Amino acid sequence: MKKNAWNHPYCLTLFSLAAVLYGAGTAGAGIKADFQYMLSDFSGPIPSQWARLDVDRHFREIYTFKRGERQVQIFNENGMEIFAFELQDNAAMVTDMTVGDDGSIYLLANRGGTPAIITLDYRGEPQGRIELSGLPPAMDAFHSDRLVHRNNSFYLLDSTSLRIMEVNDSGTFKTLHRLGVQLQNMAAEQDRERKRTQGLEIGGFAVDDQGVIYFTVPVLFAAFRLNQAGILESFGRSGSGPGKFGVVSGIAGDEHGNIYVSDRLRSVVMVFDHNFEFLGEFGYRGHGEGNLIVPDDIAVDGKAGKIYVAQAANRGVSVFRLVFQ
Repeated sequence: MKKNAWNHPYCLTLFSLAAVLYGAGTAGAGIKADFQYMLSDFSGPIPSQWARLDVDRHFREIYTFKRGERQVQIFNENGMEIFAFELQDNAAMVTDMTVGDDGSIYLLANRGGTPAIITLDYRGEPQGRIELSGLPPAMDAFHSDRLVHRNNSFYLLDSTSLRIMEVNDSGTFKTLHRLGVQLQNMAAEQDRERKRTQGLEIGGFAVDDQGVIYFTVPVLFAAFRLNQAGILESFGRSGSGPGKFGVVSGIAGDEHGNIYVSDRLRSVVMVFDHNFEFLGEFGYRGHGEGNLIVPDDIAVDGKAGKIYVAQAANRGVSVFRLVFQ
């Protein structure tokens, strides 16, 4: 084993299982989500609690990381488990996982507060350790808790200090995005008593194939897009209706510029186009096939037209196929 709306020119093949859908946003625009299956083994759906997700875009495989159980699972394009392993290095605290362009598995590990990237093959065998180098002095207090690999670069997030660092494949420092001042100013505009500035923290975090960074800040009821030129854009409005933000969490972007945002409170995944126009949402709290229970991390395989959604309550990972109209 080796390891989107009226303006969209493409339409993905529909499968037969229709799930909850909602078409909204601009006139004539909309999206439909068909529930496909839960990630499973031969015994049935596999339970998990807010697993981390990533997609091997070349081999159409989905990887999950159960942080509490320190377990990595690999599923084929039909959602069946094909391999699983538990992490053996108990001395390192592993906080995240990502998949490389060649199918390698990368783990974000911290030993004594020093971050490093551990490389594994698809069977979980250690292949090496990438130490970060060339870091500026200010990086001594960088405590990364999220990791994404895209296009020969690693993106590391320190969610509490509101900083994102990019390094190359060998761990050499490339750039640092300091987002604290911008986010604190935004919080101050929303809350004159500055209560929100005390709880600022990045929630969902993702990077698309073009190097565009996406993230959410729940207390600001906002999602953000940071392009390669360093321009930060935001969208979102608090509320309980379609397209509004309750407690936003996971986020992802596809190759067409569509943005997907999960909401824990409303138990939906919302879809926006590249202009931040609301296209629709799906899920809703419940135990039916197409429902969601407190969704969190999401991963998108745009070429296959699939979105993977991790949930709470040991619900596991639901898979939907999307069609844009």
